[in-house]
Amino acid sequence: MKCCLGCLMSLGARLALFVLFLTSDYLGDAYELNLWPFLGFIFLPWTTLAYAYAQNEAGGLEGPYLALWLIALLTDLFSTRVNVSKDSEARLKMNKIVRKRSGARVVDAEVIDVDEDA
Repeated sequence: MKCCLGCLMSLGARLALFVLFLTSDYLGDAYELNLWPFLGFIFLPWTTLAYAYAQNEAGGLEGPYLALWLIALLTDLFSTRVNVSKDSEARLKMNKIVRKRSGARVVDAEVIDVDEDA
C-alpha cells in the first residue's frame, strides 16, 4: 500500500485522495467522518494525505509523522499563496497589454480618454 500511495502522490494530492477514496478504506481508517477527507480534498490535500498516512502507519501524529504533517501543511499553504500571487500578476500584465493596445490614458485605473488615431 505504501508504494501505491507514493505513486499516486506523485501525480497530485487530489488525484491520490480521489483514488484512495474509491479503491480502499485507507481514508476511512484514518478519519471517523467522511466530512474531513472531503474538506481536505478541497482546501488542504497534502495535509489530508499526510494525516491519513500518520494515522494508518503510526496511529497518530508523533515524531517524524508530525514533522511530515507540518511540511504538508506548509506546502498546502505556500502553494495557495503562490497561486494567488501568480493570478494577480497575470491580471496586472493583462491590464497593461490592454491599455497599450487601446491607447487609453489611465488615471487611478479609470479610462478617461481614448486616442482614436494611435
